[in-house]
Amino acid sequence: MKFKIAVVQFEINQYQPEKNLKKAKDFVKKAAFSKAQIIVFPEDFLSGGVNDDEIIQFADSKGKYRKIFQNLAKKYKIDIVAGSIIEKNRIGNFNVCYYIDSTGKIKGKYKKINLWLTERKMIVSGNEVCVFNTKYGKVGLIICWDLIFPEIFRRMVKKGANIIFCPSLWYRGKAFKHCKNYNPKTQINRVNSLCKIRANRNNIIFVYINAVGKLRTSIGNNFDEAIGQSQITIPGRIVLQKLNNKEEMFIQEVDTAILKDAERAYKIRDDLRNRIL
Repeated sequence: MKFKIAVVQFEINQYQPEKNLKKAKDFVKKAAFSKAQIIVFPEDFLSGGVNDDEIIQFADSKGKYRKIFQNLAKKYKIDIVAGSIIEKNRIGNFNVCYYIDSTGKIKGKYKKINLWLTERKMIVSGNEVCVFNTKYGKVGLIICWDLIFPEIFRRMVKKGANIIFCPSLWYRGKAFKHCKNYNPKTQINRVNSLCKIRANRNNIIFVYINAVGKLRTSIGNNFDEAIGQSQITIPGRIVLQKLNNKEEMFIQEVDTAILKDAERAYKIRDDLRNRIL
């Protein structure tokens, strides 16, 4: 099956959700008019990162933003992966990604499992992988730091996921000694390597969506830079399209036939179904 995905590499206006929402609406309209079937946004793209107690004031306890994206999906007849939204309930704050189909129906809801170090003091970790049916095949959702851990991919693939979306807010890591002392491009190299590896080793279409721009972090209350590198990768370590580090949107056609061809060649999914470990 062939379909088009609009990947939005978003420059976040930190702590200005209404301004970000207005810009997101413009991207949805543009993608729909360009005949994309799915549009995807980065992690925390409405608020700009969960980096200190201040940001928790923007946590959504009433489903306000989810409902807005449901209405947008219905209005423009396009599936939306709504980046991630910080939501609050009686248990605590969660980092949540929604997949909303073109009728406005929620097909998937994922609560981030593998939290980044600075998230852990204010965000509750999810505990379930998220795989669900769509008209384009079985889809899985992860968020940012989940990309590091191969186990979550294996669990989704065992549940039949063919396409996995990863909204992200991944920084350059200016405060990290290993980046400063060894390679300032460590995080860029890491993301690009992992995107190709995850698609290849799991026989999936992998869609990675990151932000760009400078944002305040909780590490010494300094600013860091989101590295971009949004991309779509497929088996064979093939990058269909990739962005660098400025705000823009690309629309890429994907064909799930590649997954059948790759499975015939490598039997990865067959081995996963039958292996003991």
